[in-house]
Amino acid sequence: MTTISELENRFKITYIKDLEFFDAKILEKIKKKSKKKLKRNKNYNTNNWVLHLFEKPLTQKKEIPYLIKRVNPLVGYGVFAVKNIPELSFIGEYTGIVRKRRFWGEFSNDYVFSYSIGPDDTPWVIDAKEKGNFTRFINHSYEPNLTSRWIILDGVAHIILFANRLIREGEQLTYDYGPKYWKKRSFPESF
Repeated sequence: MTTISELENRFKITYIKDLEFFDAKILEKIKKKSKKKLKRNKNYNTNNWVLHLFEKPLTQKKEIPYLIKRVNPLVGYGVFAVKNIPELSFIGEYTGIVRKRRFWGEFSNDYVFSYSIGPDDTPWVIDAKEKGNFTRFINHSYEPNLTSRWIILDGVAHIILFANRLIREGEQLTYDYGPKYWKKRSFPESF
């Protein structure tokens, strides 16, 4: 199992369990937008369903035991299950610094996750390049064993990952990065 101190020392990042916001203005805008999104009945119902399943592990900041190891020179590192993970298990929250999306240089940062509130994209991203947690090492797959989902808790949207099927011990954790991620990046040949 990879420890937090091993992760920080080996990869020169600051491990954070919660989202950090670039400034207070961004946080206020996000709270307003989140409140507005929950007024739509469909978003409210979806959020309640996801909260019912994952509110407790999200608020307790529970993380699965994991191992970060090198996959290959092209892909780099990945996250692997230390024990079997049942379907619908909470894996973790994608954490980092929530900041405004940049349209230049963004494609050289592999640790940027689009920040969604409800089903819609926003002008913000979660940047885990310098601050984040183990989820920044989860790799892409078109047949992923994880699903990412937005959830609004205490007026703030969070991006969580959960198992969409049984994941066996030793298996790599993956999710689909989506077409926007690959728009200006070259797709690794090994996938």
